[in-house]
Formats: sequence, structure tokens, C-alpha cells
Amino acid sequence: MNPEEAAQSLATIRQTQAKALRSEPWFPHWYTTGVGVFVTGGQFVTEPGTPIPVMIGGGLVLLAGLAILAFLMVRRRRMAAHRSLMTGSGSVAFAVWLVGSIALDIALTFWLTFAEVPYGRTYGALAMTVFMAATGPFVARWISDRMARRVESGR
Repeated sequence: MNPEEAAQSLATIRQTQAKALRSEPWFPHWYTTGVGVFVTGGQFVTEPGTPIPVMIGGGLVLLAGLAILAFLMVRRRRMAAHRSLMTGSGSVAFAVWLVGSIALDIALTFWLTFAEVPYGRTYGALAMTVFMAATGPFVARWISDRMARRVESGR
């Protein structure tokens, strides 16, 4: 194989890798939404005034749901990008998105709790879940696109 053929083969490989990275988001939005639902459910079953049977039954349903979520995450992932492809900006974007989601939950929870709104913690967690469900796909695709560009550039 001469240098031109090798370069063409490498370019084709990189193009295929980039296409694969763009075909699947870095993290599935259903997973982060599922974690948000778990947190929301956890807040609900531990709110003051929640009946004991709801706490126990809800807690068991939540644990089963979390186990199913973890199982699906492991079984449905077709591929995982190597950590060397994660850019600094991708890591920062994910961290800001995650911390922003949690900050929204905490801020709303405190505000509703101080306003003595029943189930305020649950509403705060629900807002976080909705935020994660609405914005997670965009964040995951953006990170995947950054990884694909990194592959295409040969870095």
C-alpha cells in the first residue's frame, strides 16, 4: 500500500467513525430523564404527609424502576466513545448542564418549601426532570458532534 492509499484508507476510517459517533447521542436522553423521574419519585415518597403504604410501595416501585433503567442502559448501548474523544468543552458543557439541572431543582425546592407549598420538593424535582428531558437530547447530540469532529480532524 502506498502513502496515498494509506491516507485514503485512514480518511475513510475516520469518516466511518465520525458517522457512527453522530448516529447515537453521547448519552441517551431517556436515561437522564429516567434518573430525573427516579429523583422526583424519591422526593414524592419521602415528603412529609405521604402515607406509609405509598412510601413503601412507591419506594419499591422506584427501586425496581432504577434497576430496569440501569439494565436498559447496559443492554441498549450499542457503542461507547472512548474517553480520549471527550473534549474539554464537552466535559464543561455536560457539567454545566448537570449542575444547572440540579440547581434548578434546589432553587425551586427551597422557594416552594419556604412558601409552604405542599410537596414542594417533588415539584422542584419535577422541574429538573422536565428540564433534563427537554434539553438533554440537544446536549448529548452537541457532545457527540464535538467528538465526531475530533475524529475527523485526526486529533
